[in-house]
Amino acid sequence: MRRHRVTVLGAAVLTAVLAGSFTWYISGLPTHRPDFAMMWAAMQLRDPYDRAALVAALHWEAKFPVAFVYPPTALPLFGLLGLMSMRAALVLWAAVSAAAMALASRSRWAPFLLLTPPMLWAIPGGQTSVLLGAILLGCLLLLDRPVLSGLLLGFALCLKPQVALALPLLLAVERRWDVLVAAAATFALMAALSALLFGPAEWVQWARSLPAFIRLHEANPLLHRNEIAPGLPLWIRAAALLAGGVLAAIALRRGNPVEAFAIAAGAGLVGSAHAMGYEFAMFVPTLPALIGRRGWSASAIILFVMIPGFIWFGLPPFPFRFLALLLLMAAAAVDGLLAPRAQPELASAGPAHENDGEMVKEPCG
Repeated sequence: MRRHRVTVLGAAVLTAVLAGSFTWYISGLPTHRPDFAMMWAAMQLRDPYDRAALVAALHWEAKFPVAFVYPPTALPLFGLLGLMSMRAALVLWAAVSAAAMALASRSRWAPFLLLTPPMLWAIPGGQTSVLLGAILLGCLLLLDRPVLSGLLLGFALCLKPQVALALPLLLAVERRWDVLVAAAATFALMAALSALLFGPAEWVQWARSLPAFIRLHEANPLLHRNEIAPGLPLWIRAAALLAGGVLAAIALRRGNPVEAFAIAAGAGLVGSAHAMGYEFAMFVPTLPALIGRRGWSASAIILFVMIPGFIWFGLPPFPFRFLALLLLMAAAAVDGLLAPRAQPELASAGPAHENDGEMVKEPCG
């Protein structure tokens, strides 16, 4: 077990170095306009939610949508990155996100995950989806450590709450109140820190910025092209969150946290009014475990992570992305329902070792 942990840690370091180097190269290209630039530039402004000032600061062509709509709980994190130069902050963000992805995958093959289309898309753009997927998966993998698990969930809710909403439902179904309390405390602490550093008025400014962002979202063709599930009515989105939470709880109850994450995260993307193609990177750390089990969800994830190719090869991204997302959720749900329930008494059968994220029991003698 110790050797496996050292191997995974080494893979995470290598993944971080490769991701940082790749991002450093891409960020030097004159045509590079990462979404991360909006996060960094917003921190240079007196009011991060002043869209007119942000547009003036970036000097981007009119066709590129510009907005900063992360909640005030995310401001302390982005504020730290704003103290650095934009290129250095982007490289650091990419390296940390890639390392977190590698650790969540618990696989020595993690560096190769950088070659999947979602990672090639998300990493140089500085997208939050890489880190978000790692910490949400980590939340479910570390449920035996409720304080740490809750801290991870709380951090995810601070960063991008609309994508993480299915997990609190899942934990409520499972009555994991200790994890939920730790998550709520983390969120409250970040909210208080944000109010102290940036002022409580930023909550008002953030709320005022949302209608303008919705109008931008409806009018900009680039945003429409990158969306996963456009045009869904609110009741379908709410039903997806509820169903995702329940089905994920069933998978978790049978000892399948990876499948539970795939269902809950997929439900979050369907339920979100702003879920873009780069969110696919959330699911990349599940690849080693799912492929190792060779279940339904393994086949679905292979198709799912290739979906960004629809953009690169000129095929229409919708409804292919949405259908692939539903396929992944359905496959993970089937795996969660059909897999045998975990047998606690097997814990005494003998010592265990980890094999690329899987806990394998060895017989004594």
